[in-house]
Amino acid sequence: MGQAHRHLTRLLRDGEEGVIEVPQVENVDGLIADLKECGIAAEVADPPADIDVQAVRKRTGYSQDQFALAYGLDVATLRNWEQGRTRPDLTARSYLTMIASDPDGMRKRRLQAVKAAKQAASASA
Repeated sequence: MGQAHRHLTRLLRDGEEGVIEVPQVENVDGLIADLKECGIAAEVADPPADIDVQAVRKRTGYSQDQFALAYGLDVATLRNWEQGRTRPDLTARSYLTMIASDPDGMRKRRLQAVKAAKQAASASA
């Protein structure tokens, strides 16, 4: 809690904007109102309730197979989303939203994370 307080104090002092992830709270509206009273504008940063998965994929120029491989998705799940048989859950919508905003960056970060996980696993073996 102390580290969060220091970070928030610095942001306020310097007049900067920032993102602070708050653990689950019972009353989000109450928290936002309390922060507003302190002069802090806060909002919930949930992904959109619905996302056009096919449009996201097509903007990358990838086929379904290529998209699934590039972003670590199951191709059958991707097809189900695109054909409307199922809908992406909250986590998937968050990931797809990040892919839509920076396809190349997300692909590169995913590859870096996979490499780092493999290195960590081999180091602990």
